[in-house]
Amino acid sequence: MPERFNLDATLAALGQAAGALVCHALFDAAVHGLAVAAAVAAVGLLIARRQSRLGRPLLAAGRKLGIFCAALAVPGLISLLTSGRLPPVGVFHFSSLGFVVFWSLISLHLSAEEMNFQWFS
Repeated sequence: MPERFNLDATLAALGQAAGALVCHALFDAAVHGLAVAAAVAAVGLLIARRQSRLGRPLLAAGRKLGIFCAALAVPGLISLLTSGRLPPVGVFHFSSLGFVVFWSLISLHLSAEEMNFQWFS
């Protein structure tokens, strides 16, 4: 006799998978984003001390990226504080290089927008 479809069990599995994705995968992405934001802000600080026009836009871009990534990491931090670990995500594997390149492209866009705003408005 074939098994009957159980909608409650399916929805529970989907909810668990979505929670694991939000808590674990986004936390990993956010941690890498915070590292890139710190690097952009550090370069901006070094350049700003040399009285270059590029310093302020890089600092602003690093600050914005840092705030966004900190907000993105909140569900993972809550999971770490409540259960002591991040939820398992099964066969999910990430590449640090991929996250760093992704956040570098985002920070490049933010930096260009900040330069456009600060220099031409």
